[in-house]
Amino acid sequence: MASLDRTPTPLPPKAHLLGWLTAVTGLIAVIAVVVFVALGQGEAATAVGAVAAATLGVGGVRITVQIRR
Repeated sequence: MASLDRTPTPLPPKAHLLGWLTAVTGLIAVIAVVVFVALGQGEAATAVGAVAAATLGVGGVRITVQIRR
């Protein structure tokens, strides 16, 4: 049977690294979109914008499930 201790366990260091990597990738992609739009490269801005949306959408969600019995 599972423990009833509800104290959160700390995340491993690699989990924090993944969060930072996702945030930095998304930030760089958003900056690239602005640069491409300023240079008149609409197709490139659309492609990089799709990457930014996917990166920020996937990396920004953390779900915790607690099962009670």
